[in-house]
Amino acid sequence: MIERLQRIATILARFRLLIFVCAGFSLVVLVLSVVDNPLLNTDALLMPAILGFCWALMLYSTGELFQAIPDKSGPGTAFLKRMAVSVRRGMLWILGILTIVSSVALLVLSYQLMRVWL
Repeated sequence: MIERLQRIATILARFRLLIFVCAGFSLVVLVLSVVDNPLLNTDALLMPAILGFCWALMLYSTGELFQAIPDKSGPGTAFLKRMAVSVRRGMLWILGILTIVSSVALLVLSYQLMRVWL
């Protein structure tokens, strides 16, 4: 699973600038929607701005967390090195499970917010 997330992270690394632009634009629209501003006098773009910002954060965090995954250690390596690699891979497994659960929750949130928005 974490190897698959690493492949996804290497793809997302190429789109880091686009993710930053999307997050920045969404954050600006979010702030302008919340603050009393003559440019956006309604809350019509508030929900898409929240979703755009949440998805940008999810993509950025996935890209950054899973870029460097340590390789499995072989039987010829030292015990402490094997334990250190196992602990790091175990933590990445936990983070991978949390990332997948968060993505599913964000999908459900996206569906609910877009259903209400439209």
